[in-house]
Amino acid sequence: MKIDIYCNESLIVLIDTRPVMKKDGEVQVQYQGKKALKEIVFEFEKTGLKGILSVWSEDKFKQMVKTFFALHEKVEAAGGVVFNEHEELLVIHRNGKWDLPKGKINGKDRRKALSNRSGKNGKSSATDLVERIARIAAIREVKEETGLKNLTISSELFVTYHIYFNNDRRIVKHTRWFRMEATTEDSLKPQISEGIIIARWIPANSLGCIFAHTYESLKPLIKSVM
Repeated sequence: MKIDIYCNESLIVLIDTRPVMKKDGEVQVQYQGKKALKEIVFEFEKTGLKGILSVWSEDKFKQMVKTFFALHEKVEAAGGVVFNEHEELLVIHRNGKWDLPKGKINGKDRRKALSNRSGKNGKSSATDLVERIARIAAIREVKEETGLKNLTISSELFVTYHIYFNNDRRIVKHTRWFRMEATTEDSLKPQISEGIIIARWIPANSLGCIFAHTYESLKPLIKSVM
């Protein structure tokens, strides 16, 4: 098993087997407990240099993952990889980068999900509830950021992890992604108040220019559904 966590242009990889080969610019270390992990991770994050830090453990992988995420604050978010009837991808331009519509899960999303609980005796499992909250948040964020009105979720994609900093706070954003379907009958209206200056449909043969100016964490996500 492997978990990728992006930090600016760098990548931290948590892996459950010892790496066989070493990539250019990669540092490989074996998990040796919380103290050692904290030192190597914080030092790697502080450099801000492009590179890869691979931390591996064959017998304590789950503990390593739990320890890593405990070193950072958690922010939950959700977003959409949206296609129209021509199989064009919806992208937005924000903060000098091409991006996908996404945002933080809020209290209204949670309350809406709780009010629509289903299952035996009106109850559902914690896993079902978490997914329902994320779906509601993803739809809301895409609508707010792009102006689309009619959206349907066709499948759940994977979670991306991205580290960012707020003064001395180290934060990992956990973003749950969903493939969505929309139509060009809806007009696109970028949410200027959130710094989004463009919302546009992009055909698959034009994605090269998007990849050249987007976040590293989004590239495998987009490739997985194209």
